[in-house]
Amino acid sequence: VMNVKVAPNIRVGFIVGAGDQVPTALEQLGAKLDFIEPNDLAWGDLSRYDVIMTGVRAYERRKDLRAYNRRLLDFAERGGTVIVQYNKMEFNQAQYGPYPARVGAGRVTDENAPVKVLVPDHPVFTFPNTIGESTWRGWVQERGLYFLGEKDPKYVDLLQMEDPFPDNPGVKLGSLVEARTGKGRWLYVGLGLWRQVPAEVEGAYQLLANLISLPKAPK
Repeated sequence: VMNVKVAPNIRVGFIVGAGDQVPTALEQLGAKLDFIEPNDLAWGDLSRYDVIMTGVRAYERRKDLRAYNRRLLDFAERGGTVIVQYNKMEFNQAQYGPYPARVGAGRVTDENAPVKVLVPDHPVFTFPNTIGESTWRGWVQERGLYFLGEKDPKYVDLLQMEDPFPDNPGVKLGSLVEARTGKGRWLYVGLGLWRQVPAEVEGAYQLLANLISLPKAPK
């Protein structure tokens, strides 16, 4: 049993990538989940979703996502929330975000590395779960990888962290990044939620719940 809250009646469209257990976690949280297939992405009605989320490395695996990415950007501009889980360098072959950005090699490999919240009043840290120090306890293997590197100033970093290892020095940004576009928002998540969910890390479930609850967060 976990102490996790989620906004009611959230409908999520999920674009499967390399495969992860995040869709199962979303259903456990109570979200109404649909898998977006190629035909849906090409010409289906995306407006029925509150959130569209891509699986890990989806831009590597999904030719249709690369071809019809503009539909996701239009969805966000009209007021939707797009959440892009980590991608490798294939993401850099075109401008898939709303503004120029490139995935870099940034990562934090110590699962206990301290995390600093840069925008404390952002709803991803306040609604419906309060994100605090306990959120970052019990993580496994790593904090995250393939962080968003070079990016337009319109992208806002929400977290920073730093590995204690001398061969990976310096503060790391790009693990959780948001860009507002039109009436909606686009987020890049380099945090390894996909790895924490099967490990039953409560803080990862809280973050996931807050991410999909963003469309219902108080203004």
